[in-house]
Amino acid sequence: MIDHHSSAASGAVLGLSALAHDPAAALIVDGRLVAAVEQERIDRIKRSTAFPAGAVQAVLDEAGLRLGDVDRVAYYWNDRGQAARALYSACLQAPANTAGFARMARQRLRGLAAPARVADGLRPLLGGAPAPPLDFVDHHEAHLVAAWASAPFDAEAALVVDGRGEVHSTSLYDLRGGPSAPPRLLETSPFPDSLGVFYGAVTQLLGYRALSDEYKVMGLASYGKPNEHWAERIGSLLRVGADGRPKVHIPSLQPENCSSAELDWLTARARRRLSGPFRDADGSFTADAYDFAYAAQEALERGLLGLLRRLVERTGATKVVLVGGVAMNAAAVGRARASGIVDELHVPLAPTDAGASVGAALAVLRRRGLPLPPPGELTDPFVGPGFGPGELRAALVASKLPFREVDGPAAAAAAIADGRLVGWFDGRMEFGERALGARSILGDPRKAETRDLINASVKRRESYRPFAPSVLEEHSSRYFATGRSRRMGEIVAVTPTAHAEVPAVVHVDGTARPQTVPKDWPARRFRALIEHFARITGVPMVVNTSFNVRDEPIVCTPDDALRCFASSGLDQLYLGDFVVDKEAFGG
Repeated sequence: MIDHHSSAASGAVLGLSALAHDPAAALIVDGRLVAAVEQERIDRIKRSTAFPAGAVQAVLDEAGLRLGDVDRVAYYWNDRGQAARALYSACLQAPANTAGFARMARQRLRGLAAPARVADGLRPLLGGAPAPPLDFVDHHEAHLVAAWASAPFDAEAALVVDGRGEVHSTSLYDLRGGPSAPPRLLETSPFPDSLGVFYGAVTQLLGYRALSDEYKVMGLASYGKPNEHWAERIGSLLRVGADGRPKVHIPSLQPENCSSAELDWLTARARRRLSGPFRDADGSFTADAYDFAYAAQEALERGLLGLLRRLVERTGATKVVLVGGVAMNAAAVGRARASGIVDELHVPLAPTDAGASVGAALAVLRRRGLPLPPPGELTDPFVGPGFGPGELRAALVASKLPFREVDGPAAAAAAIADGRLVGWFDGRMEFGERALGARSILGDPRKAETRDLINASVKRRESYRPFAPSVLEEHSSRYFATGRSRRMGEIVAVTPTAHAEVPAVVHVDGTARPQTVPKDWPARRFRALIEHFARITGVPMVVNTSFNVRDEPIVCTPDDALRCFASSGLDQLYLGDFVVDKEAFGG
């Protein structure tokens, strides 16, 4: 666990992830994480790649600061001093064609313009004030510190696995020197030899968007089975050596494309080799698609386990942190934890590049010997914009919709027990991919049809996608093979009791991705809602999915919630202790 104490004052540090996918901003003031938010929640563009000016303004507003009040800006990427290494990597990895190399070289060199581009993005927010100094943090360092600083134990080693950093795609660290010593980098794998690139390429082959829809492939894999044909094909793209190191077949890739969701990551020859009859005439997935996804997921999990074993062999570590975009694969994380390779495994709140905004700010504080927020604060997801009762009432009055004031947790629990689907908007918004009790759609887990109803009439998404249970933590082991999983970060097996009592949260392969809600959960009213539901039904959980419809980000403001409610099949909307019935919309 990193040392979080110092006698010095730390001022205000703004962390940024920008100029790529998952743009976000985080603000730490005097050793306290004041706010963190993804840009997509502000501009309402799913998977936005815009400069996070809106997110910056949102975190500053939470602190009551202006950008000119900030002491330093920490940026999550650092191409400075790495141009030669990056270009050398491009020479080694790029396809043997001039155009491909030229595109990759231009990409690498464009990173050198980041200081000017970040400064340009921030300038409109300065209002003429001097710009704060800009500090650059290596991408994998930003990931590492976000995980290390939030770990609830003294981490001994770290594994960073994503699509790419400046040069590397995988980094193994020895942390046994303790919190006052710098982490020791043991080994790396260069881009594009990357589990993230592998899985992104597979995502494209199934007709989905890389850097966005990988989680859909994970869900699809649950319907597949072992298939020698597809296992062999996947094996031609990714192999795990006897030393535990996964190796991607680089000639199958177009590395110059592997940072864009719009371009093909595989060569035409590789696409022909790996593609199959993945869709029926009506557009639905075939058995081949399910088995292909299964083979890809199995390969990813073997690759991650191989790296974890290698890290343990090199360090003797029993307490490890895991971070990077690949750590969003809940099935792989669940398997890693269940494998027993380590005694303790910690994944931070947002292991993606959005979370690297927090990590960049933490890294700058650490460099300067200044205090960091305590681990408990760094694992509190409710650090986004919040709205008080007066603001909620004002939004409802402006909407001209009839509404009632109620005891929100009790009324919502009764409505869910009565079979209604409700939108739950309460407190500060979550940071990260998961809805954990502030911006949620909730339903009754006792009815299998709840899942299909939410998919069809509310989320309007693929029917094979499962929903998560939010369960009182003290009852978790009765239903799931885990006692604690507070951020829906891993997929685990369910018990016979879950099959019998809560079929809506049991996936086709007998698993679930639970959120365990402890007695001291920061979203106390969400915990109270589940307690009320348990008293009514005897079942200590609800179905919980993010408050959004397909192709939209999770709602942020009361107006977002009202718009989403109006266009969905939800029966009721709870804004704190105010409730709107769908009949108010004439539906």
